[in-house]
Amino acid sequence: MLRREASALLAYVAEHPRIAPNRIAGMIFRTRVARRYRALVTVENHDQLVAALRTVVAGTEHPLVVRNSEPATARRHGFVFPGQGGQRPGMGRLFYDAFPSFRAEVERCADLFAKQFGRSPLSYLLDDQLPPNDSATVVQPALFTQMAGLAALWRTVGVIPRAVVGHSQGEIAGAYVSGVMSLDDAVTVVGTRAGIADKFPADDYAMAVIATDRDTCEELLARNSGWAELSVVNSPSMVGISGQRETVHQIVEHLTGDGVFARVIPVRYPAHTSMIASIGAQIRHALTENLHAGEFTVSEIDCIGATLGTAISPEMPVDQYWFWNLRNAVRFDRAVATAAAAHVDTFVELAEHPTLQLALRENLAALGSERTACVVSTSHRNATDLAEFTANLAKIAVHDLDYNWDALRAEAPDRVSLPLRDFPNVQNNDIPLWLSYRAGTSGVAVPKQPAVTPEAERRVDTGNDSRAYPRLLREAWTKVTRRSMMPPRSYAFIDGTGDAGALVEALRDNAPNFGSSARIVTGTNESGIGDADTVVIVLPSPALLDDREAAEAVARFFGNRTWWPGLSSTVTGCWLVTVGGEQAVADDRPAHPVHAAIAAGFRCMGTEHPGIAFRHLDLTPDIAGPDKADNILAALQSAGESELALRADGMYAKRVIDIDQDGDESSRAVAPDHVVITGGTGKLGQEFCEHYARMGTRQITLISRSGETDAVTGRLDAIRRSTGAKVRALPCDVTDTAAVTALADQLRDTPADLIIHAAVDYSDTPLAEVTADKFQDALRAKVIGISNVLDTVPRTDSCRVMLCSSLAATIGGKGQLMYAAGNRMLDVLASTRRASGLDCTSIQWGQWTVHLDLGDTGIAKLAAAGYTRCARRCARRRHGPPPRQHPCRRVRSDSSPSHAGRLRVWAATFGARGQQRARGARRDHPAGPGGA
Repeated sequence: MLRREASALLAYVAEHPRIAPNRIAGMIFRTRVARRYRALVTVENHDQLVAALRTVVAGTEHPLVVRNSEPATARRHGFVFPGQGGQRPGMGRLFYDAFPSFRAEVERCADLFAKQFGRSPLSYLLDDQLPPNDSATVVQPALFTQMAGLAALWRTVGVIPRAVVGHSQGEIAGAYVSGVMSLDDAVTVVGTRAGIADKFPADDYAMAVIATDRDTCEELLARNSGWAELSVVNSPSMVGISGQRETVHQIVEHLTGDGVFARVIPVRYPAHTSMIASIGAQIRHALTENLHAGEFTVSEIDCIGATLGTAISPEMPVDQYWFWNLRNAVRFDRAVATAAAAHVDTFVELAEHPTLQLALRENLAALGSERTACVVSTSHRNATDLAEFTANLAKIAVHDLDYNWDALRAEAPDRVSLPLRDFPNVQNNDIPLWLSYRAGTSGVAVPKQPAVTPEAERRVDTGNDSRAYPRLLREAWTKVTRRSMMPPRSYAFIDGTGDAGALVEALRDNAPNFGSSARIVTGTNESGIGDADTVVIVLPSPALLDDREAAEAVARFFGNRTWWPGLSSTVTGCWLVTVGGEQAVADDRPAHPVHAAIAAGFRCMGTEHPGIAFRHLDLTPDIAGPDKADNILAALQSAGESELALRADGMYAKRVIDIDQDGDESSRAVAPDHVVITGGTGKLGQEFCEHYARMGTRQITLISRSGETDAVTGRLDAIRRSTGAKVRALPCDVTDTAAVTALADQLRDTPADLIIHAAVDYSDTPLAEVTADKFQDALRAKVIGISNVLDTVPRTDSCRVMLCSSLAATIGGKGQLMYAAGNRMLDVLASTRRASGLDCTSIQWGQWTVHLDLGDTGIAKLAAAGYTRCARRCARRRHGPPPRQHPCRRVRSDSSPSHAGRLRVWAATFGARGQQRARGARRDHPAGPGGA
C-alpha cells in the first residue's frame, strides 16, 4: 500500500510541477490517516520530492526518505539528559535561531540564572567565538539551559516523554522537565553545586571515559599507585574514572597505546568519587537554605536517575539526593534498565552532539530490547542546518503509531488553504465484502482432492456450493503473547458445586485490584446478580472418578442446576472456570472427563442467550487456589478469546488450524481380521460394516441392543453375498456389565483387532428440559457402555479402537448440551485410554447423510450452525480404500503434536459466504470412515 500511495502521488506531482511540496503535504494531512507502514520525505522543492517519491515506489534508499521496515507500534518516549563533557561555546545557536520554543525556554532559564547567581549562560550558548571555559559555574548552567530548551523543542514537534533518564549533572534538567522539581529549584541546585565544586583546585583533578568493562577498569586502577576511582558505569563496555589529573592521564595514555579508546573529559573536580564527601555538608546546607520545596513532587513522568539507577520518589530527601548525585558513581546502565522495565522503547538524547548513543544501544542489547527499541540523537556538532534534527524526528514519527502529525503542520490553525483539484484518492486494499455463490476459484489454498463420481456428487449436499471442499484441521493451543484487556468489570461469582468457596471469596476480595467490583451469588434467583455485567461460575479441583462416577457427576451438575440463577439484562459475559478440563500443553495430563464435559455443555448454553459471550477458562490444580486469584482475574479480563487455558508459563488460547494431510498410509492398506462395532446395526454401524467388508475384513461383529432384525437383514445379507465376509449381529446391552461379560465369552477365540464405537444417541434438548435422569440415559451407551466393552471384550495386542464422537463437542449447538457433553467425555476417554497404552482414537464427525432421522427441524438447526451433510462415499474416499485410490493419507499418532489428544477437525468445508461448514473432527488418527 505504501508504494501504491507513493506511485499515485508521484503521478500527481509530475503532472503539477508548480505545486509546492508544502501544499502537497497539506493535502496529505487533510485526506490521509497514518497507516502502520510509513515513509516520511523531507524535501524543500519539486525535484527533491520527485526523487524521494521515486525511491519509495522502487523500495530503494534515499537520504531524504525515512521509512519503517516493521509496522509502527505504540511507543513510550524517554528523554535522555547527558552529563558534562560534550559542551562547547555556541552549541545552542542553531536551535535558538530556528525554533521559538527553544528560544523562549532558554531565555526563561537564563533569566533565572542571572537573577539568582548574577550570570546568564546565554553568551556561552550562542557565541561560538568565546574561548573555552571548563569551570562548573560556566558550563553546568549552559548545559542545563540547553537541555531544557531541547526538551521544549521536542515537545513542540510532537514528541512527548513518558519518562526521563538523567546522567550525572543532566539528571537535574531531567528532574525539572519531568516535573518532580520546579524550574526555580532546579536552577538553584545547578548554580549552588557548581559554585562549591569550582573551589577544588582547577589543575589537580580530571575525568576520563574508557571503552572497557568494569572489572578491567578496576584492575587498572588497582595496579596504579596514583589515586583515581571508578566513577561511571555507562554500559557493559563503557566506564569512566575520576581522580588525580596525573593518574587519569597516565591511564588514558596507557590504554590508547594499547589501541583501547579512552578520552579525558573536561571536568576540573573529582566528580563521583569519595572526595566529594568533603563538600557534602556544605552542599546540603546551602540547598536546605535556598530551595523552595523540601521534597520531590509526584509526577506522571518518571524521572529515572543514574544516581541510584531508579526513579526519584517523594520520600527521597532533596538536599541529600543532589549531594548523592555528585558523589555516587554514575550507574547509567541501571537507569536504562529501569527505563526499559517501564516499557520505554524510544530514547531521545537531548544534546547538541550525541554522547550516550553507544551506551544506550549496548545496554538495550544486553537487556534483549535492542531490536524493538528506537535510539535517536538531536543533532550533530558539525551541523549547519536542521537536516540532522529533521531526520531524527522523522525516525521517531514513522515508528510511533500514535505520533501527533498535527505537530508538523506548516499552516496556522486559523488558516486553511483551498484543496488541490484532482488530488489522488486514498489507496486501499481491494477486499470483496461477499463471495459469489458460484465463484469459479477459491482464494484459499486447499489440498488437492480426489475425483468424485457424479453419483457421489449427487449424494453430497453442499447447497449447490461449488466452493465447498473438505479440510483436515486440528485443535491447537497457542501461547498468548499479546492480548487486549477489557475495562474493569462488575463480577458475580458463583460456586458451581459448593466446594470452591475459598477461591470464590479470594476472587471477590481481589477484584478491586483490577478496578472491578464483585459479589458472590448463591441460589437460583437471578435477582442475586444485581447489576453485574459478568457472571463467573467457578468449579473446584475435581476428584479422581471412574467413567460411571464421572457420568453421574455431569448429569447431576446439569440436571439439578443449583448453580444457575439465570442471567439478568445487565449481563454481557458469562465465564466458566474449570480445573484440568483441557489438555493444552505437553505437561498436562489427559483432561478430566467431568470438567471437559461441563465445558462442552456450557458452550451450548450460550446459544440460548444470544448477545451474551459465553467463555471458558481452564486452570491447572496448582493455579486453582486462592493465592492465584490475581492471575485468574487477569485472565478473566482478557478480551476477544472464548477458550483460554492458564498454565504456569502463561496463557494459551484455543485455535483450530489446518494440518498437513500427508502421512504414512501403509497401515490402512491392510484390512483388520476382526472388527467389532458397537451400535453396529444402526445406520452408521452398517456403513462401517460395508466399508471393512469391502476392504477385505473376514469377520465383523455388530453389537446392538436389538441384534439382527428384519429392518437390517436385507442390507447385511447383501454385504455377506458381495464380499464373503462373516457378519454377525449379536444382541447386547453394552451398559449391562453381565451382558458384556457374556458377549466377551462368545468372542474369546476371536479377539478383536479393531473396535469401533458407533453408538449414536442424538438428543435435542434445551437446558430447561434437561434432567439428571435424561442425562444419565444419554451417557450410558455413549460413555459407560464403551468402557464396559474396552474393559471386557478380548483384544489382540495390536488392537486399535476408534470412538465416533461429534463436532458438537467442539462447536456446540442449540439444544445439543447433552449430546455435546457426552461426546466430549468420549474424547477424554480416548485420551485417557491412550495414555494407559491402548491405541485409542476419538474422531469428531459432523452430519452424515445417513442420519436422515433428524427431521427437517434438526437438519435446519445443524445447517444454521454451519454443518454440511457428509456423504458416506466422501468419508470412504478419505479413509477407506487402498492407497492408490485416494491421496489423503492417514496421520499416525506418532506424527501428531507432542501432547497427544489435540482435536483435529476432519473434512470441514467453507461455503460460498466464507462460512465454516464443519463435516467432522478427529483426535489423533483415524481407524475408519466413522460418523457421529
